[in-house]
Amino acid sequence: MELDDFKAHWNTIQQKEFKQQKHTPETLNHIIMNATNTLGQLHEKNVYWGKLGKAICTMLIVLLLMILPGHYFFPDKNTTFGQAVVYVAIMIIYALITIWVYKRQQNIFVIYNRENLKETLTKTLVEFKRFYVLMNVIYLFLYPAYFYAFLKLFINAYWAIPTNTILIICGALTIVSLIGNHIYYKIKYFKKIKSLEDDLAELNEE
Repeated sequence: MELDDFKAHWNTIQQKEFKQQKHTPETLNHIIMNATNTLGQLHEKNVYWGKLGKAICTMLIVLLLMILPGHYFFPDKNTTFGQAVVYVAIMIIYALITIWVYKRQQNIFVIYNRENLKETLTKTLVEFKRFYVLMNVIYLFLYPAYFYAFLKLFINAYWAIPTNTILIICGALTIVSLIGNHIYYKIKYFKKIKSLEDDLAELNEE
């Protein structure tokens, strides 16, 4: 659903809320318009990144599948074909889960109840907070596995790195990735989420 679709439902939402709230029409109009625009912007942003992320992950999967025959016919001294299959499988799982994460996030910012903005905001905020926690838990385990497989498959083929060193590198990259992910969400999402929370708080005022 694009931004124009959200705006198309605005008048219906507005009429329903007018009947249920004690706010002045001007105040309520401002709250509804702000919340609707914010939801629309967030959804539109996620549609874009969802398509881009899916395209990148799909290309990664294709590339990984193309690499396997090379390892079979021209194995390197540090990685057997069986090990290469395991590493490729880990990275494909990473790509598939990432596609799911993009899709899951995209679906959060869709109007759940087009006739009740308060219910919509409540569900959206709850779903986003659950998603954010779940996403970080997933990548807390997925990042190390992905980085380990990547280093073993692509770097270890040319430069034999001790396992302990690889684990330290994976841990460091995981920390940097999680921090970077948090900073991104803080800049791009948290301010808008706070705006939706403020709109919901105003709607809940008697």
